[in-house]
Order: sequence, then C-alpha cells, then structure tokens
Amino acid sequence: MSNKRLFVYIFIIISLISGVLSIFLFVLKRYFFGIILVFVYYLISIFINYDKDESIKFQLAKNLLFFVFFPFFPVIFFFKKVDLKPLYKPIEVSEHKLIETRNIKYLSIDLAPFNTIIKYGDPAQRKYVVRFVFNSIKIEKMDFIEGVNLIRKALSDDLHPDVLLYASDALTNLENFLISKISFYSENLNSLENYINYAKYIYYYANSGFLAGEYKNEILMKSYKILKNVINTYPDSPRLIIYTLRILESLKDFRTIEELLNKKIKKFKAQEIFEYAIFYYIKQKKFFIVKELISEYIKLGFKPKNESLKYILGG
Repeated sequence: MSNKRLFVYIFIIISLISGVLSIFLFVLKRYFFGIILVFVYYLISIFINYDKDESIKFQLAKNLLFFVFFPFFPVIFFFKKVDLKPLYKPIEVSEHKLIETRNIKYLSIDLAPFNTIIKYGDPAQRKYVVRFVFNSIKIEKMDFIEGVNLIRKALSDDLHPDVLLYASDALTNLENFLISKISFYSENLNSLENYINYAKYIYYYANSGFLAGEYKNEILMKSYKILKNVINTYPDSPRLIIYTLRILESLKDFRTIEELLNKKIKKFKAQEIFEYAIFYYIKQKKFFIVKELISEYIKLGFKPKNESLKYILGG
C-alpha cells in the first residue's frame, strides 16, 4: 500500500469517528464539541473527495452527499476507492458438450442441466453455475439472453446469500459489459463487422431485462434508424439483416419485418434468412407462408443445422 493511500485511509477513519462521536455529543447536549466534530467530519470529507478536474458547481453539489449520508460517507468513499476483485474467475468451457441453438454463428451450451442444478443443487454447485454461465456468455459460448435469464432465475429463486451475491454481481457486470460494447461500436461504425456487433449488442441489451418501457423503445428505434440505411449499403450480409429484423421484432413492427423479409427472400437466397423467416411466420401463425418457405428451402438444397428446424423437416 502506498503512503498516499494509507494517508487517505487514516483520514477516512478520523472522519468516520468524528461523525459518529458528534451524534453522541449532541445526544448528551454537548453542542459546542458536537459542532466542532461535525466541522472536522465535513472538512476531511471535502479534502479526501476533492478532484481538481471537476467543476466548482459539481463539487458543491457533491458535498451535499456528506450530510445526506452523515456520518457514513467515509465508508461509502472507502468502498468506492478500494480495488475489489470479481467474485468469479474465468473457467474453461471446452469440456462441456456443445449443441447449436437459435443464436447466429456460434455454438451454445445446452442449458437444461444448469437449470436442474440451479433448482436442486447445493449452494457451491449453484455458485459454480452462475460463474460458468457468466464466463460462457462473455466468450459467446452461450446465448446471451438465455444465459442472462438463467442468472435472473438464480437471483429470483435462490435464498442462499452467496448465490444471490454471485448472481447480482454477474448481472451488474454483464450490463456494464453491454454498455461498454455498445459505446465502443456506436463510436466506430466504419465497417460491416462493427455494424453487426453494434446491432447484436443493442439487441442483447434491449432483450436481457436491463431496459424497459419508453427507454427500451427509444434505443431500439435509434439503432433501427441507423441500420435501415446500412442494410442497403451491405445488402448481402445475412447477419446484419437478421439482427435488424430482430430489433424490428423487439419493436413489434411486424409490417416492416414482412416487407424486409419479402424483399430479401426474393433477391437474396440466404439460408439464414430463410430459417429466420420460417420461424417468424410460425410465431405469427401464417402457416401457408411457412409451407411455401419450407418448399423453396428444400428446393434450394439447404441442409438445416438448427435442431428445431431439423425436427420440423423430419431430418
């Protein structure tokens, strides 16, 4: 520990003691000494929280927190400054069986065993699942939305404090991960891959339970306004088109989805778009269109990789 940090920690302790003692002095009607200790608490809090890069107005507003959280602001400041390590460490995922799921262009771990462990496993096993899911999501070995929902299940159903802490910390880190990715790609929209990643992380953010209501719709609409022009610039990118369709589906703009699907299916015979269209029209219960799409899908010689589509086609 550096001398500077030790010096700050000593002042934090003095400030906390001053604040707590002042309360007792006021209770004992020792007002003069109580005011002195409050003054000491306030001066030290200003000193340890001073930042030369912040405006005076911001610092004055921030100083109000010293009284709002009196006398425990020094404790809050300590936890803000201390370098806390994550609750979980990266673990290997390659030893587990991989099967294909609905997400685009990557393999995903079957979640059924993990749901069972979350429900019936002991606390150590449940913590392991949360950590495993967290790391698998970040390296794209697991569908992002399904993985987040599994962690939310642990958070809502589990009563063990360690599991709750793991799950809560994992969700916070995943939300920060999404925000950082969206921020990066929104500032670097200069290639097809960056547009795809931008659309992907917007879709994840909007459908992982971190956003709701008007704010969710605002972010989705803003991203669609960007993407609707980009898919004309890159008309032959199935991944970009599908993430754009998913964003429209999140907005419940079914008319625009069907217009875009009709346009792309006629001009661009991509297997991924056909598969998206089949599942979309099944959800919309438009089975006549599903029948036509499957017929053309087979004529084009596509071989489904998606397990659900294999089942539908009897393969």
